[in-house]
Amino acid sequence: MNIELQRARKRQMFIFLLVCFGMIALLGRAYYWQVINPVVLDGYTTKQLANFEHVKNRVLDAPRGLIYDMNGQLLASNVVRDDVYIEPIQFWSDHTDSTQTMTDLSVLINKLHQILNIAEDKLYKAFNLGQGKYPLATYMIAPSINPATSQQLRASHLSYVFLEPHPVRVYPGGDLAAQILGYVGPDPDPNAATQYTGFYGIEGQYNSLLSGKPGTFTAETDLNGNPLTVGASSGQQAVNGANITLTIDSVVQYYAQQILAEQVKKTQAQSGTAIVMNARTGAIIAMANAPTFDPNNFGKSVSVKGCENQLSVYLNSALYCAYEPGSTMKSVTMAAGLDQGVITPNTTVNDPGIYYFNDAQAVTNWNDLGYGLETMTGVLEHSANVGAAFVAHDKLGASRFYPYLQQFGFGQRTGLALPNLESPGTYRSPQNAPANSLVPWTPSDLTRQAFGQSILVTPMQMVQAYQTIANGGVMMRPYLVASINDNDHVTTTQTQVKRRVISAQAAQQLISMLNAAADYNKQATFPGYSVAVKTGTATTQGISADQTVASMAGFLPASNPQYVILVKIDRPQATIFGGTAAAPVWKLLAQELMWHYSVPPDLPINPTGSSGQP
Repeated sequence: MNIELQRARKRQMFIFLLVCFGMIALLGRAYYWQVINPVVLDGYTTKQLANFEHVKNRVLDAPRGLIYDMNGQLLASNVVRDDVYIEPIQFWSDHTDSTQTMTDLSVLINKLHQILNIAEDKLYKAFNLGQGKYPLATYMIAPSINPATSQQLRASHLSYVFLEPHPVRVYPGGDLAAQILGYVGPDPDPNAATQYTGFYGIEGQYNSLLSGKPGTFTAETDLNGNPLTVGASSGQQAVNGANITLTIDSVVQYYAQQILAEQVKKTQAQSGTAIVMNARTGAIIAMANAPTFDPNNFGKSVSVKGCENQLSVYLNSALYCAYEPGSTMKSVTMAAGLDQGVITPNTTVNDPGIYYFNDAQAVTNWNDLGYGLETMTGVLEHSANVGAAFVAHDKLGASRFYPYLQQFGFGQRTGLALPNLESPGTYRSPQNAPANSLVPWTPSDLTRQAFGQSILVTPMQMVQAYQTIANGGVMMRPYLVASINDNDHVTTTQTQVKRRVISAQAAQQLISMLNAAADYNKQATFPGYSVAVKTGTATTQGISADQTVASMAGFLPASNPQYVILVKIDRPQATIFGGTAAAPVWKLLAQELMWHYSVPPDLPINPTGSSGQP
């Protein structure tokens, strides 16, 4: 073997041994990192650091269920918007040269600032979250950006920045039925399964159904964050939220909101409510409040108050704003008397304008006028407090009056909303305010409750009472949700009888009395249709007599009631009476309903345009 060949073999052996030594050193170092001392950076192992870079865990948002009106018009929908995320830990892992790092970071932050209009110091703080003891792999810097900004970011191809699309709740009608719907906002619970949750209204009450179930997706990704087709992945599909169809008619709802808001402004009132209910089924056709809010921008109304400037505008005043109803309660008093057989429509009372009781305070009529010998129908026509107090105190007594308040649903929630979103109202009786209580019951409560004082009711409770009268004495369970479609499993709300409250005969007698009262006062009548209504002008003890709650409740057509309407105007200033502040809205709503649903007239129309008597 020549010398050159020997030298060549020695060189090969040296290189081989050098490679072996290098491999052993690398294996030893790897063994040290992985087994002996696996923590290599701020408490994280190499495997964990690798996972931070190459394994992504994502929560897949479930599309929130849609909300429709009775005709299929969208009231609440979803659009896709992008959240903007950065990758702080990846940025610092890729940058070890401090000089170049700050240059690259400055350029990146400047571009993000120009596109997103986020303060540069906030962006620096966000990227610095990739350092320290608990570095963040991803961090959201901007939620739900508009589509134009999303397109601009995509075109910029910025490293360490990615967009995460997700559905955003939108309300196409703006403030249409806002207090019925509620709104969707960030969930205050950091451990919640979803980032957003429903508040108030249908969104809050049916949040679990509307939210669906979020899915998960875990996958190995490339340097750009895209899942590797050959990498391991696992996950669970999201379950879409249920779709809900309401009983609300958007056309009637819109009209109710518009004319109510105009009347509140015209009368310089603090607030107002209008409700339309199907007299036969209990379905809510419209439920409007003023003021209201836009659920697309709910944060702008956080300081706005409804219900006499007392409650948050997000609360549905139709369900939550308890008030003294005034003379609309006289219909309930008459219903009790007629049902017990202690009065008829023609029963008379001598009304000198003031009535004295041996165990209660004297009662006067609202205008201090006396009407002499008047019938029970005349009591409703004149809205005489004396006549109502006479029926409750002298004809019925407490033992036969208070069961009817219970039967008509006062002092109880209707069940239309969650308990914390609906008031039960209140009234004193011998049963719930015994003599040893701080505010004991007295017979004066009985006489005053007969005409709507010393009792608090919600607008929905009063509508429910008039629905019972209109429906021949049978109370239907009120409802707002017509059906729920939970991923093709459809549940339809069936109309449900709550109970019979008064006899059919008593109901028919009272309908005729209310119809006579409407024709007598002519505040809500219009050609072609008979109506049955009662006004209310409630004053509150301790508050000036000109600070009223003006209302009107009733139904039409009186000969075959189809729709119940209540309008309430809180603290009007320009005109303070139910017949002048609330009646114009009631009448316009009634006309709209007859036209919109093509209800045939039940009265002949004279050539002059006036209606004949029923």
